[in-house]
Amino acid sequence: MVPTPRLWFLIGVAAAPFAAAIFVPGVSMLGWIADALLLAAWGVDLALTDSPGALKGSIAVNKVASLGIPESIRIELRNSGGARGRATARLVVPESWTVPEAPVTFELIPRAAARLRFSAVPRRRGRHTVGPLFVRYRSFLGLFQRDARCAVEAQVKVYPAVHSIKEYQILVRRLRVREMGFRPQRLRGQGMEFARLREYHHDDDPRVIDWKATARHGRVISREYQAERGQTVFLMIDAGRMLTAEVDGLVKIDYALHGALLLARVAAEYDDRVGALVFTDRLERVVPPRKGRAAVAALAEALFDVEAKLCEPDYDAAFARLQVIGRKRALVVLFTNLVDQETSALLRGYVAVALRRHVVMVVALGDRQTRDLADAMPETEEEGYRKAAACRLLAAREATLQGLARQGVQVLHAPAGRIPVALVNRYLDFKARRLW
Repeated sequence: MVPTPRLWFLIGVAAAPFAAAIFVPGVSMLGWIADALLLAAWGVDLALTDSPGALKGSIAVNKVASLGIPESIRIELRNSGGARGRATARLVVPESWTVPEAPVTFELIPRAAARLRFSAVPRRRGRHTVGPLFVRYRSFLGLFQRDARCAVEAQVKVYPAVHSIKEYQILVRRLRVREMGFRPQRLRGQGMEFARLREYHHDDDPRVIDWKATARHGRVISREYQAERGQTVFLMIDAGRMLTAEVDGLVKIDYALHGALLLARVAAEYDDRVGALVFTDRLERVVPPRKGRAAVAALAEALFDVEAKLCEPDYDAAFARLQVIGRKRALVVLFTNLVDQETSALLRGYVAVALRRHVVMVVALGDRQTRDLADAMPETEEEGYRKAAACRLLAAREATLQGLARQGVQVLHAPAGRIPVALVNRYLDFKARRLW
């Protein structure tokens, strides 16, 4: 129970006669009478105020949320007692979530229901609990405020930007590809499977014009091609120490998972099989290659709560498992962050073996901070040391990437935030070139 300003005022009034008794003897009796009345009012107020058990609630929230996307949480609070007046409600959300507004203020009506709405932004993937709800309401006479705990809870799974991944499903439709930042010419071209004949469009390559069909129909006809279908894409995610760094408020592994799920969804539209393997100093998750949207859903379910760990990645176990489940030729996409020469040299050895059977693409997640630090003009000695360290790091990474490229590895190096779109563009390019 929390005293209200009204109660503090009455306490002050009851105490006034005792202060006046210093100058006017006998007035203190009025103080004792006031105290007795105030104590009686407190007892009456306590007896007439509804217990917290009179408030019951139910919660409605999406069971699946997206990282960084605001979630609306709706609560129906039922008042089976006579409590009335202005009240406040505070919903407990996970510590990693951002709550933009202060506690919600609403009007409590006797024997009626109040509908409350909260908004919160998930900032971390995984399983989270939303609730309980705490309500503070005024007593019958307004002398104190009472707190009630309503056991309204819900389990929410936070996925890596599922909302935006669903939006990218439009990628495979040519009319909207430019709006998403993808190169539409990769969706058709020479060297791919013939799909159909259609009327020539102004942005078609002249080499796809079918002259026989043009002469037969009396108008320009183009051959349309489609990417080869039914291939295999295998996603390997290094969840070791190299993906624990934070970039623009997100950990690098969040960008890796976003790119992996986006690529899986686009590959499913091409009827490709998609599998995944997550490893730290051990194998964390293994998802065998499967086809269809159901396979993408299973992949998202397996990867949504993966966390990077401060440990050295076990490349031996990861590539050994790849050899077992990846017997057919596949596009192997390895998400990592090449930092030190020793680890990079170890990786190059395992990649050399995988290249005998597969097409391997290494996705190196960079960050703008390191590049900005290397490009900055130092003003102090400490800034000079930081610039030198950043330059050495970038030079070592560039040397490693060049070494991988000389081995025949496809390399994608970009700032972490640009990886998803760049990755899909590279995949579409590989499909057009029949690289695997």
